[in-house]
Amino acid sequence: MAKPENRSQLMEYFGADQRNTVWSWCAVNENERKVYFSVWTDSREKLPGETKPCYVLQEPDWGIGANGSRSPARNDHDEKLSLVFDKAFEAFGYFIEPKDKTSIPREIAHTKTSFVFRLELKQLDDGRIVGYPLERIDVH
Repeated sequence: MAKPENRSQLMEYFGADQRNTVWSWCAVNENERKVYFSVWTDSREKLPGETKPCYVLQEPDWGIGANGSRSPARNDHDEKLSLVFDKAFEAFGYFIEPKDKTSIPREIAHTKTSFVFRLELKQLDDGRIVGYPLERIDVH
């Protein structure tokens, strides 16, 4: 397989299935017990009292409408997070860059397809889910 040029090809490279190639925020390789999460390049932060940076993978309000309805993408994301937290699947991330950092909802301008990174996930008291990069895995 040639080097991946987009998110769908990147997930195919890792044998991961997306529920929907347009709106899914993640993908899973059931056989290898691995989940791949999209990570905004500009969501990096260092939490108070911590020395290593993390990336926000999910805010409590992402994908939730004013009336409390949940988008299919949010439901899918929650299911995949549950695989990591409750079923011991490994978490990985791949970077996506926003077209406009201030728009809500955001649109993807570009997916970085030359690498993914293994993540350690953590749910914070404020409801956010963050991921700490542990290891970079280059696509060959």
